[in-house]
Amino acid sequence: MRPAHYTDEDLEQHSLQRRVADDGQRSGFEHDVDRILYSTQWRALAGKSQVVASGELGAYHTRLTHSMKVAQLGRRMAERLERRYGGPNPALVEAACMAHDIGHPPFGHAGETALRLTMDELQAADGATDSFEGNAQTLRILTFLAAHKYPGHRGLHLSRACLDAATKYPWERAPLDVDPARHAKWGVYAADREAFAWVRAGRTDDAVPVEEQVMDWADDVTYACHDVEDFYRTGLIPLAALFPPPGSAGADTERETRRFLDYVAAKRHRTGAGFDRDEAEGLLSDIAKALSIAEPYGGRHADDVAVNARTAKLIDHFTRDIELEIGGSAAIRYGARLVVPAERRAACELLKELVWCYVIDRPALATQQHGKRRIVSELLRWTHESPTLLPADRAEELVLHGDPLRAAADHVASLTEDQAIALHRRLSGAGLGSVSDNVWL
Repeated sequence: MRPAHYTDEDLEQHSLQRRVADDGQRSGFEHDVDRILYSTQWRALAGKSQVVASGELGAYHTRLTHSMKVAQLGRRMAERLERRYGGPNPALVEAACMAHDIGHPPFGHAGETALRLTMDELQAADGATDSFEGNAQTLRILTFLAAHKYPGHRGLHLSRACLDAATKYPWERAPLDVDPARHAKWGVYAADREAFAWVRAGRTDDAVPVEEQVMDWADDVTYACHDVEDFYRTGLIPLAALFPPPGSAGADTERETRRFLDYVAAKRHRTGAGFDRDEAEGLLSDIAKALSIAEPYGGRHADDVAVNARTAKLIDHFTRDIELEIGGSAAIRYGARLVVPAERRAACELLKELVWCYVIDRPALATQQHGKRRIVSELLRWTHESPTLLPADRAEELVLHGDPLRAAADHVASLTEDQAIALHRRLSGAGLGSVSDNVWL
């Protein structure tokens, strides 16, 4: 039986035609999971970065494997909450988790930044501010760019509740001088305003449903645990120095801890965020109890076992004591708030900073990201200047909406990293390839 807090309105599918009757084999939310899973945009995430280039060494999570783990963790948390509170629906949370990064372009945040800055520059002449944002691109893919099996319908035909739960920032971009935070992060393009209005079913506030809250926490935990694990394995994050077994801390630990906390303090100062160094040292001590790493990763079977055991312990630590705070309404979707102990959230944020300190902001990756941004920016400019370079589906969409820059951005954002590199070499003349090549279509 459908839980009472999911209404027919929640289950209604995004469509320009009547809702297709369910055959009874799957719930509406299970349909959502399957439609995302079988989409070409989901498959393309295998060729997009989580942190470093998707093909580098084969040792790192891609945007696809990251999303798979977010979906697994989100579903498990939802199952536990559903047993205790009667919701949220696990399949709905799983679908939102699967979809949450589907709008990300090639080269991760470097590619996203390049698309945004280049669109801002190109749009400056006419005063437009829509630009590019991975979260807004997610909604655009799910409701317009992706294809399902129904003729005459655009998007994946997902339920209203799924689209709502997958929208992390439920607002359009604000001008910089009005709201800097909403200028930096937003989840809806003006071009998709009509679809978003349908998703929100008349809501005009910025509240997010509890399924999105679970998705967001699953995303944070997965980032903090699995990305740190990746870079410990490849020797970039010195976890053995930062988190040694109890009683074995020495000069190396003191030096690395100071270096790391100096980095976090400077970063928080630049962004205007507060930083309590004593609290951070305490959080690192708590994390050390869970990790207790005696030496750098050596590649032995015993090392792999130890890494997996520590990651599992850390995930359990971050997800064990979650609760729902339910208001007076019987409806859980908007009447509940996910409660995570404050020290767990702070520790998770500190672990995520390890990736920034030792990987993202290191010169070796910075030089790569310069090249990535150039590839994406030039592809966008060239495609915008010559719409004849658009593949067939983007050209059809351009006829529908009449915005050459948005069509160019949709095209570049859809590329995998290998496709982007190959297309850039071809268009720049560095490597012309063959007339029969079609890897970017």
